[in-house]
Amino acid sequence: MKEVKGKNTKNVETKIKEIEKQVEKKRVELEKLRKRKCYLFFGEITRSIVEDVFDDLRNKYTDCNGKLDVVVNSGGGDIDAAFNLSMLFRRFGNKELIFIIPRWAKSAATLMVCGGDKLIMTPIAELGPLDPQIIEINPIERRLEQFSPLHIESTLNLIRDEFKKGNKELANKLIERLQFPLTLGSFLKSIEIGEQYLIRLLSSRILKNNIKQAKEIADRFTKGYADHGFCITVDEAKEMGLQVEELAGRELDIIWDIFRLYDKKRKLEKKIRKEEMLEMIKELPPELLEVLPKELKNVKGGKR
Repeated sequence: MKEVKGKNTKNVETKIKEIEKQVEKKRVELEKLRKRKCYLFFGEITRSIVEDVFDDLRNKYTDCNGKLDVVVNSGGGDIDAAFNLSMLFRRFGNKELIFIIPRWAKSAATLMVCGGDKLIMTPIAELGPLDPQIIEINPIERRLEQFSPLHIESTLNLIRDEFKKGNKELANKLIERLQFPLTLGSFLKSIEIGEQYLIRLLSSRILKNNIKQAKEIADRFTKGYADHGFCITVDEAKEMGLQVEELAGRELDIIWDIFRLYDKKRKLEKKIRKEEMLEMIKELPPELLEVLPKELKNVKGGKR
């Protein structure tokens, strides 16, 4: 297959490189203003990203003198990787580790940022609940379902209520649709993973030696919210007892500029992926093109 990069794709790549230069300029400005090294973490938390961050820190951050800022914008990801990253950042910020959140540090990213000494959040920054999101195939309907282990208890309560009301047939039908009991137990157990990680992180830095408060906060993050997307703002984070400051002044300007630049970069990268996909589709033989969704069939003729 011929080279898929078109002229438009190359132009977008040039724009991305220019954005990366602007981001680096802003990062250096923030370091000078705060008088400490600053690491930028934007994106999903995965097991492989731990290795990339480790390489970055070893190559570029050995001279941070134990003080480190980490700007985080992430919707979450792997809970074990989040704990590992938090502990890794601690090694380089062993005197003081501060996580700065421009917009999101949700789910597993919330766990990661709770491993520092302090959080600094913009007025619209969000933390989020730590109940794990499980994706499983429904064995009866053969479709993917996404749910929180917290939903299991509410389902069991519904079944109990139906039995109490005398609706045994309905209750039995609901039981038939449940996963195997051992599987349900493993789902419920998964909540404890985030809870234990969070207690360890909180009680060893941000709430040093205050195990009671660390447990209370961990319980609230893992079991205290009705929805995984719940918005936990800077004010609520303070009310919980976390060490939190609201970003202001020139620091806010720089952090928000970095966030906006990264968001622009993300959209351009998405555009490149789409462009490359369309170019590859144009190379498909007619018989394969015919089975594609209707909105993609015009690509062969150059329409988009």
